Amino acid sequence: MSPAIAKPFYLFWLAVLFAGSAMAAEPAPTVPDAEFADGDFAAAEHYYGDVLAKSPDDEAALAGLARIRLYQERRADARALASRVLATNPDNDLAKRVLAGVAGRDASFAPDRYQITMPASVNTVRFVATDPLPIVRVRVNGTKTAYFLIDTGAPDLVVDETFAKELGLQSTATSQGIFAGGRHAGAAKSLLPRIDIGAVRVRNVPVTLMPTRNFAPKPGIRIDGIVGTGFLQHFLATLDYVHGSLVLRPRSRSQDFEASAAGRGGATVSMWLVGDHFIFARAKLNDGPEGLFNIDTGLAGGGLQATRAALDAAHIVPDESHVQSGQGGGGNVRFIPFRASASLGSTTVANVDGIFTPDGDQFGIFPFRVAGTLSHGFFRAHSLTFDFVAMRIVIT
Repeated sequence: MSPAIAKPFYLFWLAVLFAGSAMAAEPAPTVPDAEFADGDFAAAEHYYGDVLAKSPDDEAALAGLARIRLYQERRADARALASRVLATNPDNDLAKRVLAGVAGRDASFAPDRYQITMPASVNTVRFVATDPLPIVRVRVNGTKTAYFLIDTGAPDLVVDETFAKELGLQSTATSQGIFAGGRHAGAAKSLLPRIDIGAVRVRNVPVTLMPTRNFAPKPGIRIDGIVGTGFLQHFLATLDYVHGSLVLRPRSRSQDFEASAAGRGGATVSMWLVGDHFIFARAKLNDGPEGLFNIDTGLAGGGLQATRAALDAAHIVPDESHVQSGQGGGGNVRFIPFRASASLGSTTVANVDGIFTPDGDQFGIFPFRVAGTLSHGFFRAHSLTFDFVAMRIVIT
């Protein structure tokens, strides 16, 4: 069940950059939070609701539900619940971290950040390349043309360190990230005055400064940056792999889009936003049980990453005689290829190329069990929309 993959994995960005994210140091869940620990957030939400129906002031349930509301992007509810906890116990660590998470996301939507000018309907930008990862042409600070990858495993925008110096950007902070294989690397922060993607113009965009020019997914194209989830969440964003384009709509189009997608038979699944940019949804491999998967489109050359536990549950045995290596955000990573069927909601893709990293993975920073990652190869024959208002992924 694990033949060697013919094509190489060009890039392991899988950018677990948790800089400034309160979730990185969350305490481990207690025994009553078994549903949360298992990554079943819908079940955890029901559990906390049942507890609060009997004991409205239960501190653990209030804090747990506050965290779920944050993951659902219901920031006002998360703030209110966490504040109730802190009113009676100012030392509740989880409630404090939820409030920090709310504040961090609020800051991204502050008036002096992400000042967007765009068409009222749809902005479509053709990919310069779709494989091994989508690349778009952008214009930076009104003067420089550059090529950026699209990767939902990355934060707001990532700008190459050398390119940042050419632009005269000043770093404002430094943080640590955890990448594929559990590798660590530092990253500086800055603010980009302006970026244009097609007809969309965005001013004052938070950026992370890291080397990107050493990633060469497409010969002859220098990668000066990466468009990540923190950027995409300011839009109703579609990665249309089939037609090779990035479609950016105003977030206010959410309701109309959802109705239209339903009429076209689009498959929808609930998603959760963890930390500053990690998208999660429930999926499964082969005939294995459903688990929580990171929706990270930045695995070039493949469509899956899985933990040992997820592989065992799906009866997948990686062929350790085919150990390979690839370049990740934190350095060289060993991996073992495998191939499996994967299902996200009603969307199933057979024979998806995947990897297992035997020396560790990046999922240990989360206070819940992660089964793996769904990435580029899984979504390649589809159009993938992230609706951060309805908190759903729409696949057509």
